[in-house]
Amino acid sequence: MRRTAFVITLCMLLTAGSAPAADDLVSSAMKLYEKRHYAEAAAMLRSELPSVEPAKRGGAHLTLGMVYLKDAELHRGLYLTSVASSVDYLKKLAARSGGNRSRFVDLYLGEALLEAGNHGQAAAPLEQFMAREGVEPKYQALARIFLGLSRHLGNQKQKAEELWAGVDTAEPEVKSALAAVYSKAGLRDKNPAGMIEESIAAAKTAGKVLPLGIVADALGVYTREGFTEKGLDLLKRADLKAVSYRESRGRSKVMNFYEPSLLGSLAELFLQASIAALEKAATDPKLKDTANYYLGDAYAQAGNVQQSAKVTAAFISSAQMPQSYKDRATARQAANQHQRGRQFEAIGVWDELSRKQPQDPDLLAEVLFACGRLKTDCPKVAQRAVAAVETGEGKRFFNLNIALGRYYFGKRDYKSAAIYMEAGRDKGNKNKIEYNDTVMLVDLAETYYRTKKFSEALEIFFEMGKQFPEVRQIQEALQGVYSMEHKSAGDVKIF
Repeated sequence: MRRTAFVITLCMLLTAGSAPAADDLVSSAMKLYEKRHYAEAAAMLRSELPSVEPAKRGGAHLTLGMVYLKDAELHRGLYLTSVASSVDYLKKLAARSGGNRSRFVDLYLGEALLEAGNHGQAAAPLEQFMAREGVEPKYQALARIFLGLSRHLGNQKQKAEELWAGVDTAEPEVKSALAAVYSKAGLRDKNPAGMIEESIAAAKTAGKVLPLGIVADALGVYTREGFTEKGLDLLKRADLKAVSYRESRGRSKVMNFYEPSLLGSLAELFLQASIAALEKAATDPKLKDTANYYLGDAYAQAGNVQQSAKVTAAFISSAQMPQSYKDRATARQAANQHQRGRQFEAIGVWDELSRKQPQDPDLLAEVLFACGRLKTDCPKVAQRAVAAVETGEGKRFFNLNIALGRYYFGKRDYKSAAIYMEAGRDKGNKNKIEYNDTVMLVDLAETYYRTKKFSEALEIFFEMGKQFPEVRQIQEALQGVYSMEHKSAGDVKIF
């Protein structure tokens, strides 16, 4: 977690001596970044970067990398909440019986279970959907593709190949789904990127708005295949709140189904884009140390522990950077050690940092974020953090309260999580992204959902939806669970 004060300081440093155009661009983008308007900031930087003098582009690349890194973290949180709530909702829908039971719920439940990592559970609803009569061939083919992935992930590769071999890819959405599955399965010899290009071209020829299914598939394939810029360009013409399928049951019953992979693909795309921008910024000698600070975080999120450790070590050894940020980088380096199997050593570093500086809320927060990300118990650090927030006052301790809340959220102690995240939320603007950490808001909303406070959770996502339309799929899942748990026969409608 990075404090706004540090971001502002960096902005001043990286634009010092730049051409006026570069100054204005970075300054404007940083203002949007501070307001959590990530899409606007990124769009501004990407469109204006070519016009910036090459020698002055480092600051813009650094800012762009910071924007995408935060956007990636946010969308990773949204993805996890979306998958969990969607599985809950679809399971409840699938449990219904009678003539009004959804005909398509089994297809989307199977796909959602695959996204949740439950490939074994995904097979049954997919097989049930395939056994239904009167289903359009396109959707039968999609179920066959997803069932093949379930078999592949279950080490039944021959059965997977047999299922995939029988798929007719004449429909663009079927071809894109098969390409995405090949990509997830690591079958690069099947040329998933080429299949995606063919799907997009066929959809364009048909003169239709690009279906959300093709968008989600393409984003995933482009990211896994390293075509980051293509993925970012595709987003310009994508409707991220669109439904994948709208099913009518009776005169008034309407059910919307969404693409469960979309938010995860966005998270991975933004992370790849962040790394690419930060690596460019690191080629500027004046910005290398600062870029390394963020690259260490980005590489760690991408699972590249070796690279993260390398650039973090370089930052720590720099004579130019403030000691307070070197301490935070040391906390991150301990996380890299933990992932390399040196858990005892990592916990020792965290304990020592918190013991020596128990009154530094940002350092304690950095340690707790690392513990939470790795799902590791850090009782000593947590105790010192609790003591610090109980005696500390003001916004300086908001970040530490958020860290404590997210730490307990990871431990599924939702009561404690809510208390601390509430303490880290701006009281006068409790759901507005301009005043609150967006990842905290997502975790707080899921905390409310887990404790059956549906209205509070939906209020958060309604507000977030003004800037991030893709959260609509979470809103509908939560509203659906709420309606069914309260025996409501009403439709799921979010305005």
